[in-house]
Amino acid sequence: MVKISMPEYKISVNQLRAGVFIRLEKTNWFDHPFLFNKFKVKDEEHVSLLRNLGITDVFCIPEKSDVLPLRPADQRKPERDEDKKLSQAVIDHLWEVKKERTKRLKEKKERIAQCEKKFNSCIKAFNTILKGMLGGNFQSIEDAIGFVDRLSANFLDDHESTLHLMNVMDSAESTYSHPMNVAVLSMMVGKQAGLSPAEMTALGMGALFHDIGKERIPKKLLKKRGTLTKPEQDLLKQHSAFGAAMLVQMEQFPKAAVVVVAQHHERMDGSGGPGGLKGDDINKLARIVAIADTYDNHCNDGTADETLTPYLALSYMFGQQKQLFDVELLALFIRCLGVYPPGTVVELSNGSIGMVMSVNPKNQLNPSVVLYDAEVPKKEALIVDLADEPDLRVEKSIRLAHLPEEILKYLSPRSQITYFVEPGN
Repeated sequence: MVKISMPEYKISVNQLRAGVFIRLEKTNWFDHPFLFNKFKVKDEEHVSLLRNLGITDVFCIPEKSDVLPLRPADQRKPERDEDKKLSQAVIDHLWEVKKERTKRLKEKKERIAQCEKKFNSCIKAFNTILKGMLGGNFQSIEDAIGFVDRLSANFLDDHESTLHLMNVMDSAESTYSHPMNVAVLSMMVGKQAGLSPAEMTALGMGALFHDIGKERIPKKLLKKRGTLTKPEQDLLKQHSAFGAAMLVQMEQFPKAAVVVVAQHHERMDGSGGPGGLKGDDINKLARIVAIADTYDNHCNDGTADETLTPYLALSYMFGQQKQLFDVELLALFIRCLGVYPPGTVVELSNGSIGMVMSVNPKNQLNPSVVLYDAEVPKKEALIVDLADEPDLRVEKSIRLAHLPEEILKYLSPRSQITYFVEPGN
């Protein structure tokens, strides 16, 4: 590709040829059938379409062009019949594609909104259950088992909406949603792994209550920022053992789930705790929860500088932490989420910023992305299937904290519900 360091400049449509990257001049997005206001000219038919729409001038963007436009002296004015060759059917088809993309976004946002209402309701229900269990109400254990079934019914069938919701939460919400995030992520993997109903229940219960032992850790220590002292680290590491000890006293709590709570910080290379177990000595369900817990902590660290995008979290776990986890389960986890999980903000090769809306299981490097464009109303924002756009690809992922507020508000499909939970619950 020719890279020329010069600003964009105005040219006649008659100077266009295949490979020239253009921007439409002061054109309302609704006045033309193209998916973008900026694009690369593909062929002569593309040029004829511009003429048919009454567009006489455009702006050339040299740095994104494969070739430069024709010189004014070399431009050719087409015969009228040449433009007429472009049938109305082609134009109608382009309009239909554009309408279909905006319709898909509207439907996707509606599904995410429904998912968010369920998620909010479940967070409140879970905190009630947790409060009951800590207060010695054993009926709460039966309620928790029913709650796991509710999570499965509400969030595993449309896991893309659920993942999207998890990945665009702010730090204030993640405090209360972490147990649910870990449970749903774990159960997604469990479902794909073909676990039995009994195993799914144990997995969900173990994931939901994996951090219950932190109730025995001083709140001041849990909220401390910065480096912990060695004694503080040692105490914090005991929370999984504390949790298992608490739950084993509750006779109705599934014993298989107690094992998950006890072992969710064990690591395949023996570097975890509290038992220093390694390899197959670690319970399979605990291995799944270890992956989900680590992933959600990477994505919802609570500090903007440390929080990773879903893509970077998966890349870091597979590239730098692989020895800590069951590699087969980690690979299954990545297949469930996609290379660019829903909610990941990305920059495309044409400079556009977008948020991944859905994953193509057969082509994970080319997800569907909703694009930010200040000239297009948010409700009409465009979804682009990268698998259908050979000139576009993901260049990199962007942390939410690094996005200007107006772009984040534009891209996020959420209703911005804040989850208020009573302190200490």
